[in-house]
Amino acid sequence: MKRILFIDDDAMILRMAGFIMKKCGCEALTASSGEEGTALAVSESPDMVFVDMEMPGMDGFETLVQLKAKAAAPVYMMSGTVTEENRKRAEELGACGVISKPLNAAEVMSIVKEG
Repeated sequence: MKRILFIDDDAMILRMAGFIMKKCGCEALTASSGEEGTALAVSESPDMVFVDMEMPGMDGFETLVQLKAKAAAPVYMMSGTVTEENRKRAEELGACGVISKPLNAAEVMSIVKEG
């Protein structure tokens, strides 16, 4: 069973992610901050990570940098406002891609199954 980590300060997104993962037969790990998510990625070694770009404290870009340095899982960024600028920055920092929020179940399941 794949284990997928979602890092987002929005509890509704984390609940939605859990539902989507259950639907596709995966285990959802969740964290509500970049710091918590980075620690969880190191301790749990998830198969893939989704990170919100806009979080208080350690934002998604800093979280991405930390994840790339400390964990081996592919990382996808999430944002309610996907722009060409933040898409480019995410890819330059090592993200595999950027998806928009609210989460689209079919899109997330497709990424998880391919990854």
